Amino acid sequence: SGVIASVQSYVRMKNYSVEELERREAAIRKDAEEKVRRILSPLRLWIYSRVLRSTRRAVHDRELLRFARTRSFGVTRRLFRGMGTNFVRLGVLKEQGDIFYLTLDEIISFQEGRTVLTDFKRLVEIRREEFLVYANTPAPPDRFLTRGAVGSSLAHPGLLIENDLLIEANRADPDPCIFRGTPCSPGIVEEAIRVARSFKEAQGLNGDILVTERADPGWVPLFPTCSGLLIERGSLLSHSAVVAREMGIPTIVGVNGKPMQRLKSGQRVRMDAGKGEVRIL
Repeated sequence: SGVIASVQSYVRMKNYSVEELERREAAIRKDAEEKVRRILSPLRLWIYSRVLRSTRRAVHDRELLRFARTRSFGVTRRLFRGMGTNFVRLGVLKEQGDIFYLTLDEIISFQEGRTVLTDFKRLVEIRREEFLVYANTPAPPDRFLTRGAVGSSLAHPGLLIENDLLIEANRADPDPCIFRGTPCSPGIVEEAIRVARSFKEAQGLNGDILVTERADPGWVPLFPTCSGLLIERGSLLSHSAVVAREMGIPTIVGVNGKPMQRLKSGQRVRMDAGKGEVRIL
């Protein structure tokens, strides 16, 4: 269904030409290179060009490594789902996917006959409930300090926020209508936003500005259907940032001010991705 929804958005936006995407990427690259040539002296340009070539190779290799890592996760996941099927047949789990609520040592110890449990069903239920609490708990700060048992602090998000080491650097703008982040891919867009906490919520964008907490490689098929990207967490070298620059999509990452909590789908904003500024209209 996700693939069909993406294709429908491509057709509605007439944004399905690979050649056009390649031309846009080439034009963005040429324009950036021309700006550099005008600014730098011959010697600085030579040094810059060498560093740029090396950086491009490194980013390319890094993306290939991430892709290979993602594929390895897929293989590993299939292996564990196979174990889950066997555990269901043995009567120690209710469903195949319950295997992911067990630790690796618990799985291996059961196979080797040294486990202290012979029925994991109740343990899975306890961990499923804990996971739901975790999923609905605000994310901790990027950098925080704890004392004593760290696990005891995780149950108190307010305590972690009070010990945020980057609270001054990440302080929201005094104007409640403005959000600021790290400029990633330049461009100015005025459009309605879509706040999405999952891939399913982001389907059918049709030119909206996508607002999300993070975007993994699986979100890339959605990018041609949005006019801009606002990502609460991330960096200049995150996968979504690299792909957005290639596609020429205005993008801001590391947006401060808790946009996922304060912004609502349907609101219109003006994002200046060159300055890293978003204003609610």
